[in-house]
Amino acid sequence: MAIAMIQIPFQEELLQQIDRFVERKVVPSRESFIRTATEMYVQRKRNWQNLFAYGEKLALDNNLSEEDVMNEIKANRYSK
Repeated sequence: MAIAMIQIPFQEELLQQIDRFVERKVVPSRESFIRTATEMYVQRKRNWQNLFAYGEKLALDNNLSEEDVMNEIKANRYSK
């Protein structure tokens, strides 16, 4: 895997917060924190995209409109 180096400006307050994680040994370094946070963000976005794609496929397969879905959500909420 190729590695690219980048420079990103950060507000000093945010860097201080990251440094506190490093000082408490939650993460080994700023680099590790930023890499992990980026990977988590990308994975979370991918998960949401997959979930919405799955929902759209279910709606198409079952011939459901957006209104049908909203009505099901409301019915489920009120049944609890």
